[in-house]
Amino acid sequence: MERCAHPADRIRELFPARDPVTGHPFTVGECHACGLAVTRPPLSPEALRAYYPPAYHRAAGARRFLAVVEWGQRRVYALRARRVERLAGGKPGRVLDVGCGPGALLGAFARRGWEVHGTELDDRAAAAARAAGVQVHVGALEEAPWPAGHFDAIVLWHALEHFADPLPPLEQAHRLLRPGGVLMAGVPNFGSPEARLAKGGWFHLDVPRHLTHFTPASLGAAVRAAGLEVVRASFLAVEYDTFSLVQSTLNVLGLRPNALYDLLRTRSARLAAGAGRSDRLVSLALAPPLALVAFPASLVLAAAGLGSSLTLHAIKAR
Repeated sequence: MERCAHPADRIRELFPARDPVTGHPFTVGECHACGLAVTRPPLSPEALRAYYPPAYHRAAGARRFLAVVEWGQRRVYALRARRVERLAGGKPGRVLDVGCGPGALLGAFARRGWEVHGTELDDRAAAAARAAGVQVHVGALEEAPWPAGHFDAIVLWHALEHFADPLPPLEQAHRLLRPGGVLMAGVPNFGSPEARLAKGGWFHLDVPRHLTHFTPASLGAAVRAAGLEVVRASFLAVEYDTFSLVQSTLNVLGLRPNALYDLLRTRSARLAAGAGRSDRLVSLALAPPLALVAFPASLVLAAAGLGSSLTLHAIKAR
């Protein structure tokens, strides 16, 4: 994969989409120059910042999701940290989470004895992580102070889709990893049947915050172009996939986008301000029967390499 500015004359429009928070219109297109699916029109960093309202970030000392949801996340993150540790040599080391948010995933590493670091683009996003004891660099990854080979593991957990060009952060990850170090990159799978069928209603689309949309082929190409060797691919993220199938179905049925998802967030962190009482009640009524179908379907899709989430583990060659 080469660096690409996604020239307008090389992009084929795939479908229209709307920001589920503001309702503003966008489109998703495929760039024939590099093969990535991208959100159009491109926004400046200043304009994009407006699409991250205060409720998007968790305030220090507050929860973003209901307690039962965050309990489940902690269990899943513990398994994820253990897998990275095994690939990195079986003992704790130094880990960097790019786009660490409130630091929940880094908390799982810290509990295993890792030294944890994170990056975020502004202080609002970094505040909760710092309150949790994470050392956070605020700013672009390429401006971070760490020397080459400083980390045993680097995580890009549902962060890479927020970059217009995936190569710079992946190349920085390669530089910052020690030989034999592990990269874990997780993204929504734009190549999944769920994404292809739901189109603008796909739960994981999240335009305009998601600037690029990866298939297994395009993510693998980007990781390899950065000089890393892919050693494992997974198509199941248990905290996302069943719920994603349910929420995407509700979106396609015409309910207020992501109304059910909003109910899993604490009141101060809700985003779908336009969701009415009827949207929420119908979403709650339909969710249980849809989940009975979505749970086994998500397992079957994951086993077939078609799940709505994609995670690659890669190693920096020694």
